[in-house]
Amino acid sequence: MNTARRARRTLAFAAVGAALAACAPGSRYPARPAPETLPEGSPLASQTLGEGDAWLRHYVMSGAADSAVEMLHGRGAPRDPLVRHLQLAVALHQAGKYEESNQALAWADDEAERRYTQSLSQTAAALLVNDASIAYVPPTAERAMVPYYRMLNHLALGQAEGAAVEARRAGAFFARLRDAGAADPCAGEGLVQYVAGLSFGRAGAHNDALVSFRQAERAFDACGGAAAPPDLGEWLYRSAVRTGVPQVADSAAARYRLSAAAADSAAGELVVLVEHGWVAHRGHADIHVPIFSEEADSLAEGDPEALANVLIHTAVNLADQAQWGEAWEENALQQVADALDGAYIMKLSWPVYRLESCSAPTVRLVVGDQVVDAPVTGDLSAAMLTRWEQARRAALMRTVVRGAGKFMLTRAVEAKGEKQGGEAVGWILGRLSNLASNHLERADTRSWSLLPDRVSVARMTLAPGEHPVRIEVTSADGEPVWIDLGTVTVRAGETLVLNRRVWGSEMGDLAARSPEMRQHLAERRAAPADTASSARLPGAAAIQDAGAKSAAPVVASQP
Repeated sequence: MNTARRARRTLAFAAVGAALAACAPGSRYPARPAPETLPEGSPLASQTLGEGDAWLRHYVMSGAADSAVEMLHGRGAPRDPLVRHLQLAVALHQAGKYEESNQALAWADDEAERRYTQSLSQTAAALLVNDASIAYVPPTAERAMVPYYRMLNHLALGQAEGAAVEARRAGAFFARLRDAGAADPCAGEGLVQYVAGLSFGRAGAHNDALVSFRQAERAFDACGGAAAPPDLGEWLYRSAVRTGVPQVADSAAARYRLSAAAADSAAGELVVLVEHGWVAHRGHADIHVPIFSEEADSLAEGDPEALANVLIHTAVNLADQAQWGEAWEENALQQVADALDGAYIMKLSWPVYRLESCSAPTVRLVVGDQVVDAPVTGDLSAAMLTRWEQARRAALMRTVVRGAGKFMLTRAVEAKGEKQGGEAVGWILGRLSNLASNHLERADTRSWSLLPDRVSVARMTLAPGEHPVRIEVTSADGEPVWIDLGTVTVRAGETLVLNRRVWGSEMGDLAARSPEMRQHLAERRAAPADTASSARLPGAAAIQDAGAKSAAPVVASQP
């Protein structure tokens, strides 16, 4: 090996070492426990979640929502203030701090609207650096959950009028989307309009409730027959009768095969929204393609054959990655060897959705000797995937254009360095420029990761008075597990709305569970682990399901 080549190799390894040191994680988060000490389904066992998201999910899932709130106020908070407020809102909701949750949501709602109107001006920054360098703009499915939680917070506080105000805001939000031609009925509109109808009804605004229920029905129908709450038709009928619109009432009765009944009753209604697990989150996929000197010269001259060769090389690496999990040229040592041979290493990075939901298999509502199913009504993970499939082509195009631009910039830096300081200086500057551009190339993995995967709805008509309420979950092995929601007071003619989060895992504070639950969990933990994965979503190949559907019991975040 000649002296110049030895010097280049030494400098290259020094540059790689410096870059790795610069990228080393700091002490923003606690040290992760040993994998063998983690409960089944723990977010801290995930290989795809970012460190911050893993800890936030861990705290919320284990009943320590206050620790998640503390983290979001400290060094472990997301850098983007909008993402931070969205995560904080859910953590506060889970901690029972509903007023504070609504304050976080109000700020997030205003900021999301401001960013949405300015998003078109940020395209240049995305092409120059990466998609994560621009302000985060929540997708429609995430924005729809802002009024959802604001309504639930007001209902939990007993503020019916406040919930009705949020319901009006939700209706206005979806109306603006329709007017702008950006409506997406599959992005949670049906579920949110249903909750808006319940909120209006709770406040006695039955005309507004009728409008919301009709919009919910339209959204569910427009979403390819998505599962509407089984009681939606009855709410339509009751609202139409109460507002004196017999044509709508008769139509609802005929469509949903309802028997004629008085809209008002001496009984009361209990509606429970059961939120399952975790929404699909964003991970990243990378591919590295070496462009050697001969190809680089041809590309710089605009040779179409050279471009075709690079594209073929990229396609081969993608195929190898799909088949074997990693292409040969993803090996760091191979990349260093190629760089030492003068290759430009082009990195392409894009988001992929990964499903580690820990959802519950089935859920039922139990009050005394009455039992009703809680079918899934809202599937947020599917909505996220649908939106990403629509945006995927543009995102990949930005990645390729950005990679080509960084390649040309590196070539220019190398040529200038060679002209001013000789071949060795040009080579070194080119490698450093290549290293820097690849370090900047990363996928935008930001998301509202504390949202639920799915939402189920169960409704029950009850006599006025106090009733003990629980949720029954049937695990994959067919064994029932119960979550006690406490005793609720039902009043004649009123609708009580509750929501609870559940997971298909053995997380939770065992001391807070019933003796039967503690015994059941102890038996499950003594048994061999049994997990199952699901490919429930449409286009499942685009979502990496990491075996998150667990057969273990479900626990609630709020005992």
